[in-house]
Amino acid sequence: MLNSPRIILLPEATRGFDRGLLSGIARYSALNGPWTFYRQPHGYLNSRRQLDLQELEAWRPDGAVCPVAQLDGLSTLRVPLIAYDVNEYSGSVPCILSEDDEAGRLAARHLLELGHRHFAFCGYSGIRWSQERCHTFCELLEGAGGRVEVYRPRSGRPVAWAKEEPQVRRWLESLPKPIGVLCANDDRAASILETCHVLGYGVPEDVSVVGVDDDQYVCELQNPPLSSVRMASEQAGYEAAALLDRMIRGEERMSRQRITAHATGVTVRQSTSVLMVRKADVRKALRFIRENASRPIRVADIVKATGLSHRTLNDQFQSELGCSINRQLTSARIACISRLLTETKMRIHEIATAVGYEDDRHFSRYFKRVTGLTPQAYRRKHAPP
Repeated sequence: MLNSPRIILLPEATRGFDRGLLSGIARYSALNGPWTFYRQPHGYLNSRRQLDLQELEAWRPDGAVCPVAQLDGLSTLRVPLIAYDVNEYSGSVPCILSEDDEAGRLAARHLLELGHRHFAFCGYSGIRWSQERCHTFCELLEGAGGRVEVYRPRSGRPVAWAKEEPQVRRWLESLPKPIGVLCANDDRAASILETCHVLGYGVPEDVSVVGVDDDQYVCELQNPPLSSVRMASEQAGYEAAALLDRMIRGEERMSRQRITAHATGVTVRQSTSVLMVRKADVRKALRFIRENASRPIRVADIVKATGLSHRTLNDQFQSELGCSINRQLTSARIACISRLLTETKMRIHEIATAVGYEDDRHFSRYFKRVTGLTPQAYRRKHAPP
């Protein structure tokens, strides 16, 4: 029986893109292996986070998937290599690259479809994939007659967020509102969302934010959840494993092959789920509704939050949205209740209490009047099995 290939596997599971690579490599191994993997020890076992090349040589690997920064060390092992996390590299080792130009275009089209007229990009200095996403984002929008405000960091290299945040804050304050913003990746987008909260900007009413990588853990943890461009890193991981297998078998040599993690679309979440509204008072009211939809608020509370008269605000709602304040509030409350019915195991009376109803029957009549279904029937129809 042939020995299974021994593969040094250095992507970490802390980033969504890398988790996709690991998943694709694991899928290839399950179908074509088995392979044996070496994973870098966790921080509590290796505080210096440095490769022990003597240990790796003694392990007698057949190949490796590693960051570009580790190529010099691993090249001494004289085994086939595939690199990722590429910024600037032109050697012969095959590389996994993200489709950054298409990521920029997909985000631009998404924000255009929302009706935005003002746009911005926030990325990192000195990083190739950030610059490429910015270039095609700006190119498409400017070709459509738009203008993009690009954040220009003072430092020529990425710095800690605590040092950079004051400059980003001033930049955000200078932007016209409402505005659609693409961030170079989900981590950058999460930081922008945090700064928007500090400044009191509504997301998505004032600032619609899109990230890149669609890292579920990062995106779903944000308030509101973050829209993001999907990158097919799992398929790229599978293709990388197939290439590595061929190189180990001697069927192919390392010759600058490029494996692309394609940009496949935008996963739309709340950070861009918005009707494009020009009037600041209506945006303020919509933000108040969104943030309080689970509470027993009334139209009078919404009016009070804006400082306008009921008639003036209602006229603005009719002009901007084609509906009354009460209609918009009802829609938001039903959406909130629907999520609780389909995404939680809360009992009906618990949901009724949570959204401000003391009487379950009154709650059920209200929900059925709007949706045509009782809460129980809606849950049976729409909740996952």
